[in-house]
Amino acid sequence: MDSLSTALKVVPAIFVALFPIINPIGVALVLYQMTGHIDHKTWISASRKIALYVFLMLSAFLLFGGAILNFFGVSIPLVQLSGGLVVASIGWGLLNREEPEASSADHDRRSGGSLEGKLFYPYTFPMTVGPGSLAVAMTFGAHVDSGSQLHVTMQFVGAFVGILATAVVTGICYARLKWITERFSPAGVQALARILAFFLFCIGVGIAWEGWSALNAQISHGGG
Repeated sequence: MDSLSTALKVVPAIFVALFPIINPIGVALVLYQMTGHIDHKTWISASRKIALYVFLMLSAFLLFGGAILNFFGVSIPLVQLSGGLVVASIGWGLLNREEPEASSADHDRRSGGSLEGKLFYPYTFPMTVGPGSLAVAMTFGAHVDSGSQLHVTMQFVGAFVGILATAVVTGICYARLKWITERFSPAGVQALARILAFFLFCIGVGIAWEGWSALNAQISHGGG
């Protein structure tokens, strides 16, 4: 029962951490300038593929990111501390960033090219999933609490569900590009992004604090 409760807590935590970085509503507004000329049916299929790529990329870094860091001899508390600081800094940057100009989007639309060839790069990476969201997934993977195999497994299940929810919402936002551009004002998108960025900052500080506490405990134990 405790494992299930932990998994249910992980789902919204990772969703709230990833959503403001990916910012599917804001990116959708930019993508519309690049893909508004594509017919609706084709773009619906493309949106589903982008959502799948998002899920696969984030899941891979969730599973193997911590193992890669361990291979290089980085301890879990240090990953928590550094990863938490990275997440917090990303949240702080999102709180204070300026909206990107649409000139690059206009250039991309004029340049044409194959839609299929652009679904992974640049539409999935780095426009949707960038270094920030990959760092969040890797930090959560390293942040999984030790315990019974069931407890650890349920935490990863919760994380996968949170990533899946993020990918699904992203796919829905991209599939409804025209609807979003008609319903959401740029000011509303910015306000939503700032609110979610604040929660992201708080999550990063919490992860960093746990890592710092664990490092202090190791130092105290070693000194004793």
